[in-house]
Amino acid sequence: MTLVKVLGKNLFAGAGFQKLEAGKVYEVADSVAEKWIKSGQAEVSKDKKGESLQSEVATPSSSDSAASADLQSQLDDALDQVKQLQDDAETKEKEHADALAAETRRADDAEAALAAATKKDK
Repeated sequence: MTLVKVLGKNLFAGAGFQKLEAGKVYEVADSVAEKWIKSGQAEVSKDKKGESLQSEVATPSSSDSAASADLQSQLDDALDQVKQLQDDAETKEKEHADALAAETRRADDAEAALAAATKKDK
């Protein structure tokens, strides 16, 4: 942790975006202090102590985990349904390709028979 004196008049920090007062000394993480100093928003303080910034961390409640388990179950069901629909679509596509190949063979045979019949008539 580093003590910094805020120079900028429009600097916000922390989980609640608290406005920091210019000229006041705060204790912040080293990485944050480096960024502020580099940008000219703060300078290293020689004071012995400063105000520590409030960091709020939210933890999920047990009802959230139950809700996420229910959502995960719904997601798994939906993914299974998508997989089934993809398999059905592939099967239909293969059936259509086979039917097209059979129809193409029948048309080629009919054309060959017509050509043979036309040749006989001449």
